Amino acid sequence: MDVRKATAVVEVAESATSAVFGRDAQNPAVCVVDGHGVKVTTSSGRLVLSDGVGRHRRERVYSRATHGLARLVVVATTGNITVDALRWLEGAGVGLIVLDPSTGRVVTASTRVANDDARLRRAQALAPGTETGLLIVRCLIEAKLTGQSEIAATELNAPGVAERILVLRGMVADSASLEEVRQLEASAANLYWSAWGSVEVSFVTKDAPRVPDNWRRFEGRRSAVNPGSARNASDPINACLNYLYRLVEAEGHLATQTVGLDPGLGVLHADMKSRASFVLDLIESARPIAERHVLRLIRSRPLRWRDFHEEARGVVRVLPPLTHRLAEAMPSFGVAMAPVVEHIAALLAAASPYDVNNPSVLTKEKHKAAARRRTAQVNDDPEPRSARGPNPGGLRSRAKPRQRPAVALDPRLPVRTCRDCGGPLPRVADRNPRNYCKICLAKRRAEQLPILSRGSLKHAAGFAELTGVRPTHTAEASASGEAQKRPPVIRVHQFHQARCHDDLK
Repeated sequence: MDVRKATAVVEVAESATSAVFGRDAQNPAVCVVDGHGVKVTTSSGRLVLSDGVGRHRRERVYSRATHGLARLVVVATTGNITVDALRWLEGAGVGLIVLDPSTGRVVTASTRVANDDARLRRAQALAPGTETGLLIVRCLIEAKLTGQSEIAATELNAPGVAERILVLRGMVADSASLEEVRQLEASAANLYWSAWGSVEVSFVTKDAPRVPDNWRRFEGRRSAVNPGSARNASDPINACLNYLYRLVEAEGHLATQTVGLDPGLGVLHADMKSRASFVLDLIESARPIAERHVLRLIRSRPLRWRDFHEEARGVVRVLPPLTHRLAEAMPSFGVAMAPVVEHIAALLAAASPYDVNNPSVLTKEKHKAAARRRTAQVNDDPEPRSARGPNPGGLRSRAKPRQRPAVALDPRLPVRTCRDCGGPLPRVADRNPRNYCKICLAKRRAEQLPILSRGSLKHAAGFAELTGVRPTHTAEASASGEAQKRPPVIRVHQFHQARCHDDLK
C-alpha cells in the first residue's frame, strides 16, 4: 500500500511539473522563468532563457526586433543572469523582476530610467507634511476608494456598501490632514472587506476531501497564523491577494524608476529601513485591480488543492502553475498605475522651485497628443499636398503591428479547468464552454443518465396523473412532431436556385 501511495505521489508531482513547464504563456508579453539552475543569457544577439526542474527543461529564444516582451519575471531558487542579458533587456525596454519563490517578496526590479532628474526627487523628499503631500495622498486614496466602490457594486452585489464608500471618497477630497485621510480609508476598508463575507471558494471534486474548512470561505482580510495582520495568509483567497499585491508592488518599482522618483521616500507610508515606502503609496491605486482579478478567478473556475501549499505553521502559499498565470496579469497592473504615477510626478514637478520637465514616459499621452495635432494640421492645411516634401499623403496609419501586444485594463483569466479532475480545458469559441474534460464528461454522463431517466419517468407519471395525458401526447407535442415531419421545401428551393446560379456561371 505504501508503494502505491508513493507511486501516486510521484505521478501527481510529475503531472504538476509537466503542467508548469509544458504550456505556453497565455500572455506573450510576460515570460516567467522558474525552477532550478535557470539561465538567462544571450547567444548571437538573442535572449536565451533556460529553466525547468529535473528532466522537465525548456529553452526559449527571443530576438531583439520581434521579442514582444514587456516583463521578465524570475521566481527561481538557483541560477544566473549574465551581464549581456541585462544589457539586452535594458536595450529592448523589458522590465526585469526577481521574486522570492517562497514568500513572493520583490528581490529586485529594474528597468530603464527615462527621466533622471534630481530636482524631482528633492521635491519628493520635501513633500511629506506639505500641501503637495496631502494632494498626493488624496489622489491615491480617491483612486483606491473608487475602485473598491465599483467592485462592491458589480462583483460583490453590495450597492449599499458601494454608496457608502463613495460618500467616504467625497470626504477624502475635503480632508484637511493626513490623519483624517487615514481614518476615512480605514472606515472604507471595514465596509469593503465586510462585503467579501459572501465569497466562497470551490475546489475540484477529487480534491474535496483534502481541502480544510477554512479554505472554503473568506473570513476576513486577516491571518489566523499572524493575528492582527494580513501577512502569512492562512487561506487561498488571502494567499492569492498577497501574491498579486507583490506583483503590483513590482510594477510600482518599475514605474517609479521609469519616471525618475525614489522608491523609498514615502508620503503616505513612513520612511523605514529596507522598505520601498513610496512604492507602497503607489500600489494603493492599483489594489482594486488585483482584488477584482482574484474574485473573477475564483468564480470562473474551481481551484485545485495542489495550487497551494500549507506550511507547518499553517501559512498558505500559492504554487505554480497558478503563480505563473497570475504573473501574466502584471502589464494590466502597470496600465492602471501609469496615469496615477504621472499625475503624482506632475504634482511634484509643480511644487519644485525649479523648472522641472515632466515627460509622459508611461502613458505616452504627450506623444499621442502631439501626433494628433500634427495629423490635424496636415488635414487642415490648404497648401497643395504635392508641395509639402517627401510625405505628400500626410501621416498614415501604422501598417506594421506594434512590437508588444495591447494591454487590457482587465487582466486575462487563467485557463479553465475541469471541475472534477482539475485538468486544463481547451479554449473554445462557443458561448457555453465545457466544464469537464472528455474523460470526466463521459464518467459524469454514465453516472447522471440513470438518475435523469428515473427523474424523467417520475415527472411523466405525475404529469399523466394530473392531466390524464402523457407529456409526449399533448397537443403541443403533436404539433411539434408534425412540423418536424414536413419536408424542407424552402431549403430545397433555395438549394436548386443556388445550383442553377452556379450552372449559369
